[in-house]
Amino acid sequence: MDAYKQEYGGGDEQQLRQVSRVYSRMGLAYLVFFLVANGSQIGAMKLLEPWRGTLGESLYMMICILAMYPVSFPLSWLIVRTVPKRGPAWQFPAGRGRFAAIFVICLGAMLTGNLIGQLLMLIVSLMTGRTIMNGVQELILNMEPWSILIAAVLVAPVIEETLFRKFLIDRAGCYGQLTAVLMSAGLFAIAHGNFYQFFYAFALGLIFAYVYLRTGRIRYTIALHILVNFSGSIVPILLLRYMEKNIVAGSVLVMFWYLVLGAGVIGGIIFLIIGRKQIWFYRMRKRIPAGRWIAAVVVNVGIILFLIYGAVSFVTAM
Repeated sequence: MDAYKQEYGGGDEQQLRQVSRVYSRMGLAYLVFFLVANGSQIGAMKLLEPWRGTLGESLYMMICILAMYPVSFPLSWLIVRTVPKRGPAWQFPAGRGRFAAIFVICLGAMLTGNLIGQLLMLIVSLMTGRTIMNGVQELILNMEPWSILIAAVLVAPVIEETLFRKFLIDRAGCYGQLTAVLMSAGLFAIAHGNFYQFFYAFALGLIFAYVYLRTGRIRYTIALHILVNFSGSIVPILLLRYMEKNIVAGSVLVMFWYLVLGAGVIGGIIFLIIGRKQIWFYRMRKRIPAGRWIAAVVVNVGIILFLIYGAVSFVTAM
């Protein structure tokens, strides 16, 4: 196995342009996806507004969320398919024990990243003298669990894992595995469009990308994503609504849930320490030339346009 980790020689300007072209196409695919998705959602909201009361808030919001995907996803795929698919070169199955350990690490990453985002936005609110709302949290609180389950827990993970893991890593992983993982996580975090979600999305993106890179099976990351979204949305909603009916028992359950998440942080750290030597990346034959990482991966039309889109989203969210 060590032979596969050896370095196979440097790249040249042609190699640099090839890598830049791949990432540029991926950036354009993501830009098109989110521009069309946002437009589709706004269109659905305006179209259904007269029937909002009849449909009910949960069904109305669920339809508007799902309206993001039918046009945007095929359009992004048309761009992605112009980049040759090479696929993960090494595939290792994830056993139940390892999958459970990774999920615990995900819980810890979700809680830690969420706390960082909440703390940062609290500081910004204090400095600016105005309250910056967490739009996603407000949206979830106004929806029924069944609608959240369909839109955010079942559908969104399939779309997002296909976009940010399978599409990108299958095409860019051959030019540098660590680079592909970092870009997958970074673009995934930027796509969330706000600092409340940025940090935990980045941490989870790193985990999901590495899992897909090592296993070559998108079903593992989709399953992890579903479990994380369920834990971060459905469980808190059910706990809060139960606490409204029974303040004492509900408070006990909420405290227990936070203990579970805290155990996830500690357990995640322990699992990372124990398994740290199992985390490694192959040195690819077609890797990015030394010292040219930013030039190849970031300084290209597609990624720059997507970063501009992300910056606008973050500013408007504040």
